[in-house]
This record gives sequence, C-alpha cells and structure tokens, in this order.
Amino acid sequence: MLRVGESRASGLVVTYLISAEAPGTPLVGVHATCRAGNAWAELFLPQAAELADQLRDLLAQAVDQVDPGRGR
Repeated sequence: MLRVGESRASGLVVTYLISAEAPGTPLVGVHATCRAGNAWAELFLPQAAELADQLRDLLAQAVDQVDPGRGR
C-alpha cells in the first residue's frame, strides 16, 4: 500500500493505492478532508486514470487562464 499526500492548514488530502496482492482488482482509494467535511472514494484503475486525465486537463486550463499559450 502506498500513501501519497500532504497536510495543509485547510485539510489533508491522502491517496492510497491498494496493491495487486489484495484479493480482487487493485483499487485506488482517495480520502480527502477539509473544513467542509470528509470524502472517500474507491476507484478501479480505469476510473483513477480518467480522474487523473480530468485533473490534468483542469490544471492546463488553469495555467492557460494565468498565462495564455503556456499550458499545453
């Protein structure tokens, strides 16, 4: 199991990758806490890949808004 994340004053974001050695299909568990509350999701690998793609696109859009032409 791999833990990735960092603590911040506004909350803690942690991602757990459940290893392939666990029974069944590997899952990526995402747990996020913030002032608004807690959230937890277990994603199959294709769902986790889709989430990563969506986050990559959102980050590129944010960079384009700050510095047009620099993103992609």
